[in-house]
Amino acid sequence: MDRQWMYADRWSKEFIDGVHYFLRVAEANKRNGFICCPCNKCKTQKEYSAFRTIHFHLFESGFMPSYNCWTSHGEQGVEMEEDEAEDENIPDWAQYAGFEGNQMGEVDRDAGDNDAADDLGQMLQDAKEDCESEKEAHKLEQMLEDHRTSLYPGCEQGHKKLDTTLEFLQWKAKNGVSDKAFGDLLKLVKNILPEGNKLPETTYEAKKIVCPLGLEVQKIHACPNNCILYRGEEYENLETCSVCKALRYKIRREDLGKVDGQPTKKRIPAKVIWYFPIIPRLSRLFKNKGNARMMRRHVEERQQDGMLRHPADGSQWQNIDRKFKYFGKDARNIRFGLSTDVMNPFGEMSSGHSTWD
Repeated sequence: MDRQWMYADRWSKEFIDGVHYFLRVAEANKRNGFICCPCNKCKTQKEYSAFRTIHFHLFESGFMPSYNCWTSHGEQGVEMEEDEAEDENIPDWAQYAGFEGNQMGEVDRDAGDNDAADDLGQMLQDAKEDCESEKEAHKLEQMLEDHRTSLYPGCEQGHKKLDTTLEFLQWKAKNGVSDKAFGDLLKLVKNILPEGNKLPETTYEAKKIVCPLGLEVQKIHACPNNCILYRGEEYENLETCSVCKALRYKIRREDLGKVDGQPTKKRIPAKVIWYFPIIPRLSRLFKNKGNARMMRRHVEERQQDGMLRHPADGSQWQNIDRKFKYFGKDARNIRFGLSTDVMNPFGEMSSGHSTWD
């Protein structure tokens, strides 16, 4: 096949039509949901899950030299390394240039709504490599499979089971929809979709599909009067608060007490706090290419001209760098701050005083 169009003017009709044809071939020969990018910068050394990223690259820098035989896109099936997530902030003109009439069969969605789905496959690949247990690896492998599974047989728009479920849950959270209403919506949409579709039918099923994405949480019993937390050797086995003597568990009217030293029913704590450990959250932030760059920005990209533009320009930040030199010289070092938003420090409902910090 004559492929001189690959090196023709990038805004000519033959180049635009040729790119559409190439993307159809590449889409049909995806490997694990990813496509190698043959642009003049990536040179098939990077791969992406969204064809629009590759479309943008090809119009921006053209095809790599001498790539007349598409060996990385089905003609010889060369397997590539997975080493980069999706490019971000792709301009609209490049996303849609030459796609008149929706020739690729792709639904035009708002780019901002798809950021999570675009990077999802790469994130799962990265997370799987760092799994500490076989159970976690199995969960992530199932998620990767869901990420590759079409929403329904013959889905030409490219909708996937995991991506669609995640978008539904994002919509639920954004609009404050109750679990019951969300479940009713899922049933309605599932009945509308073609037979054999993979859309979950209940809220529970939807959350179960994306559950490995959730952050670790520790539930800690607390005194109802906020005196103590029931944790650590001193407090974890107490039944009453050592300060105010309040009971740790709620009292049931029909509670029969203990039988053979064990409670007859599962007891409900009077108060529980949910603690999200910070290390897993930081680890996840640094696993995302875009977030990791922003987390290092105060070292790698901050303008340092003596002006106070960033907290890192302040004397307190610099004092920590001097005091803890090993920590300060690492570009990944970050600082935490506590803030209050309209806090009433006196607990008086009618008080007009509030604190901002």
